[in-house]
Amino acid sequence: MDRSERTGTERLDDGERLNDGHRALLALQRCRTVHAPDERVAVFDVIPEPTTDGIELHGRVSTPQLEAEARAAVERAIETAVTSDLEILDELRTERTVTGSVVSVCDDPDDEAEQVTQVLYGARVEVFDDEDETWSRVLTPDGYLGWLDRSALAPIEDDETNAVVVHDTKTDDGETVYAGTDCRVEDEGGNETTVRFRTGEHATASAGVVQWPPENPTGEAVVEIAREFLGTDYDWGGMTSDGIDCSGLAWIAYRVNGITLPRDADQQRVMGRSVERDELLPGDLLFFPGHVAVSLGDDEYAHAYGGAESVVINSLDPEDDAYIEDLDEKFELARRIIPAT
Repeated sequence: MDRSERTGTERLDDGERLNDGHRALLALQRCRTVHAPDERVAVFDVIPEPTTDGIELHGRVSTPQLEAEARAAVERAIETAVTSDLEILDELRTERTVTGSVVSVCDDPDDEAEQVTQVLYGARVEVFDDEDETWSRVLTPDGYLGWLDRSALAPIEDDETNAVVVHDTKTDDGETVYAGTDCRVEDEGGNETTVRFRTGEHATASAGVVQWPPENPTGEAVVEIAREFLGTDYDWGGMTSDGIDCSGLAWIAYRVNGITLPRDADQQRVMGRSVERDELLPGDLLFFPGHVAVSLGDDEYAHAYGGAESVVINSLDPEDDAYIEDLDEKFELARRIIPAT
């Protein structure tokens, strides 16, 4: 009898179940490679379990679409029934805001896990599953999945924002608010601006600390923000004046100017359009293996550089004292996010 002719009352023998389990596993591995290759932005933790009647899928995926892809992949690989017990994170989604000045997002729900990025005060995050009553898996505003301390989350009190903090300040309760933080301007008068955050807290900021998103951002304005971080300590996954990494510097410099980039350098390198090295303008992004810098125009660039353990200015000009030969030799491409005028 052909396996496709087997009735629902007949059973697979142990060897057939083993083969089906192996084929299902390979199919799921291929499916993950095609549909969810980047664990920073998608969850695809699927385990096939042979049953007496076929294969049942266990684990977690981000979306109903990924569940459908997983089932379809296994169904194409085997000729027995496929059922799903997958937890779909989208169906658990709630929205919260962040109550800490800056909160680490880690790659695993563990105190020893690596910090992969940070979220700023009052950020709106999408919260999925919890772990050990301590950690919550979240999707950050720039589309990054990771784990943070759930005690730093609270209900959103006011989700309407229309401005961004340009220079570090404090709420009226003394909480530090870093550049790049969303807010809503409630009152402007004289030399002070009153703003409200998603937490419901207020801040009274001096002139120039908060700005509306510019209608026509410029590369020069991006450079101005990047320069303000000169001397800031290098911190893997960092996003603030207390510590920042290379892609975090690019992210903040653009975020303050109303443009939200992806979080990591390999994601940022597909933004905008390619430009030649001899045509660099302020604000262009320069890419090296695993690294990104902000062009100051011509040969100079600012970057959070692990070799210097801080944000520094270097040059592509071999005659310049700030020239780094290793980076020059490894230069890969440049991208322009803001069109030249």
